[in-house]
Amino acid sequence: MKIINIISFLILPFLVFSQNEETITDSISSLNPYIEDHSKQLNVKLDISNNQLNYFFPYDGARASVKTNLNISYGFIFSYKYFSVRLGIRPKLSDTEEKNKGKTDNFRIGFQMLFDKWSHGLEYNYRRGYYIGNTDDITSLDSNGDIHVQFPNLTTNTFSGVSQYKFNDNYSVRAVESNTEIQLKSAGTFMPSITYSFYSVKGTDKVKINPDDIITRDSYNDYKGITLIIEPGYYYTFVLHKYWYANFFGAPGLGFDFYKATYNSFDNDSNDETLNRTFFSLKTGTAIGYNGKKFYFGSEFKYQIFSENFDKNDISLQPTKSKFHVFLGYRFKAPKQVSKPLDYIEDKVPVLKKGDNN
Repeated sequence: MKIINIISFLILPFLVFSQNEETITDSISSLNPYIEDHSKQLNVKLDISNNQLNYFFPYDGARASVKTNLNISYGFIFSYKYFSVRLGIRPKLSDTEEKNKGKTDNFRIGFQMLFDKWSHGLEYNYRRGYYIGNTDDITSLDSNGDIHVQFPNLTTNTFSGVSQYKFNDNYSVRAVESNTEIQLKSAGTFMPSITYSFYSVKGTDKVKINPDDIITRDSYNDYKGITLIIEPGYYYTFVLHKYWYANFFGAPGLGFDFYKATYNSFDNDSNDETLNRTFFSLKTGTAIGYNGKKFYFGSEFKYQIFSENFDKNDISLQPTKSKFHVFLGYRFKAPKQVSKPLDYIEDKVPVLKKGDNN
């Protein structure tokens, strides 16, 4: 309830401000009969989501499913013209949840730039503190399955990005990603993308097998590397009735992973090895919602898996990702504090203007 009160307090000034503004007509016209443009209005979206990562990790000769102890998170997404940014709020875990699965420190920041043809996204993600989700399959630590083996120092740092190019001008990426446009008629597009990431995985030297004991392992591994994935995807939005829509996509991918593994032992001896892997991935998702002239809402599910096989000596470096979003948004005339800086940037960099960034 406290979180809902905070969210209401933050969004109330925007709603009050918008009620005093006249109806905006010049920002919702479009020359394309498939797309209605709202990019000159400020879009404020409340997003409720999970952001769980799942690695596979060798532990006592078994295949451990290593997860972060992160539950539902709340965030505000602000979108204006080509730019979107997300500000997140994470609810506090209960003492019991933190005791059984450990504490996860998390910092994540990301933004998108959505142009007519190209779209780009960048994100930095820091996480510290993981637990083994399938503890019962590995050890008889606890019969009721509440207490899990934990890696309190396991830390992942990831800087990732994605660039996409759409071929069909009648398909709106903004209608799905930032809600700064409305898809008026059903359309789809072939949209290839390149995803890249720079990452490090370290801190597996300590393991917590119960709430009181932390053990230093005899040997452990650290990793850092670069990943590149080429994905020839297809995306389609069905306009069901007026502003109701459903979106589907599928994007198989071919990936290349170049990384350095550092093998550490209890006698402080270490050995570095440069390795590479080729793998396949599949990214898929679906969304359904309502995208009206003022209000919009909906839900979205995305899932990505990789073909990397479990190795008894190495971690599976590409995490399985499962994301679920529920969102509610409102659009209104952008205040000068938002419009002036981005309009100034457009004047200095004309290629950013809508219609000039093909």
